[in-house]
Amino acid sequence: MPRTKSTGQPDGFINVPVTRETREGLHELKESMQVASQAEVIEKAVAILLAIQNAARN
Repeated sequence: MPRTKSTGQPDGFINVPVTRETREGLHELKESMQVASQAEVIEKAVAILLAIQNAARN
């Protein structure tokens, strides 16, 4: 399966503790989203959630 690459430039790091379920979920989403890293999963997830938030506001 092809892997996509993030087009944004890194602007910082987050280092947060997560539960085992969250870590396993990130791995699962990484595969289903066909991305190369957990960081890309988070980038995409935040974009999706922001789109939902913006749609709900309008």
